[in-house]
Amino acid sequence: MTSAGDVSEIIGRSKPMQDILRLVERVAPFKSTVLIGGESGTGKEIIARAIHDKSPRRSEPFVAVNCGAIPENLIEAELFGHVKGAYTGAVATREGFFEKAQKGTLFLDEIGDLPLSLQVKILRALQEEEIVRVGDRRPIKLDIRFIAATNRNLDQDVHEGRFRADLFYRLNVVSIQVPPLRERLDDLPLFVHHFVQSICRRLGKRLEGVSREAIGMMRNYEWPGNIRELENVLEQTILMMDDDQLLEPRHLPLFMERRGAERRRRMWEEALDRKLSLDEYAREFVVRFQEQHTEKELANFLGITPKTLWEKRKKWGLPRTRH
Repeated sequence: MTSAGDVSEIIGRSKPMQDILRLVERVAPFKSTVLIGGESGTGKEIIARAIHDKSPRRSEPFVAVNCGAIPENLIEAELFGHVKGAYTGAVATREGFFEKAQKGTLFLDEIGDLPLSLQVKILRALQEEEIVRVGDRRPIKLDIRFIAATNRNLDQDVHEGRFRADLFYRLNVVSIQVPPLRERLDDLPLFVHHFVQSICRRLGKRLEGVSREAIGMMRNYEWPGNIRELENVLEQTILMMDDDQLLEPRHLPLFMERRGAERRRRMWEEALDRKLSLDEYAREFVVRFQEQHTEKELANFLGITPKTLWEKRKKWGLPRTRH
């Protein structure tokens, strides 16, 4: 997805994306609540922005909130606001995200991460179209378009008691499911072209282009992090390239190579080219990719066992990651 919200700027010629674009056009003029599902990195917020930008509220605020990023003890005050003295540290009255979205659109991302105690208050705000600030009794009337998104299976969460059924049904008036990148690979060349242009412009770099072989290698990768991972991989790759080069498979990260023998051959070539020992290269590889992959995956990429990787970490003085 692009950073802009206009539906005309959403990237995608595949049938799943064309179906989504038609649905965006259909629901945008109305106030109906929309629930957007899909894996992390698929571009759910951009779909929400597109709905807002095609709606009569396009000139009013679009307020995006990542529910999973706010500490549980603060999220109620962040959403609904608070009055002075409502709790320790509340030195002044402050409006919350609901009020900031007044007359516009409120987008609650990762709504499945909300605690049950807060879900009932979200439900009341949607049903009554009003909120009460923390520490206050006076209701504040709302006029907002509400859009939510999740990477969770809320049907299952409802069944298992982690998400309120009444809130789920209230949210799920219109459902949009954004497919992962691996299910819409026809769109991948479009994303690559868009990201290469925007990254080169941002970094002041020049590229001759992207080879068909590199596109083929990218099509063969699973992209667990979806479009966000593709953008990150391309930026990382372009940063390491000289100007006026053609982006080829050898420039792409080693973890994208599916065949172990070919992966190890490329490791040797890159290590020799940079005059590194294979052990030095392995350490650099682990430092570079340990935030994106588990210990088992890193070991597999390097062609060693997890136990060997653990021993190497001890020798390098490189602590294990959170994985």
